[in-house]
Amino acid sequence: MSTNKNTLQQDISTLNRRFLLIVQQMEITKHPLLSVSAPKWVIQKVKSMSLEEIDQLAEDMIAPCFHININELNFDRLKALPEGSSRKAYMTNVLVSQTRPHVKRTEFS
Repeated sequence: MSTNKNTLQQDISTLNRRFLLIVQQMEITKHPLLSVSAPKWVIQKVKSMSLEEIDQLAEDMIAPCFHININELNFDRLKALPEGSSRKAYMTNVLVSQTRPHVKRTEFS
């Protein structure tokens, strides 16, 4: 059981590290979907962190530091679509709709 816990904690650390690095990279490249990928306060704090700081922070987190930024209805619709371009197009529309304040955020229609 201890081995599974250690493996799980290592996986969480790896995912957190990758997430934080992706946020940092998206900020540097001014990726258009960054605003729906992470809260602004996280972006501001992560953008100037060193690799060592990110590694240590990710290692010390005991749970994943991110969440899927879509609601249950959109997740179910996405899952029901055929693999590939249909899913990607749907997800793009959902994320873009979240960047526009005049679009209803609870679901993508």
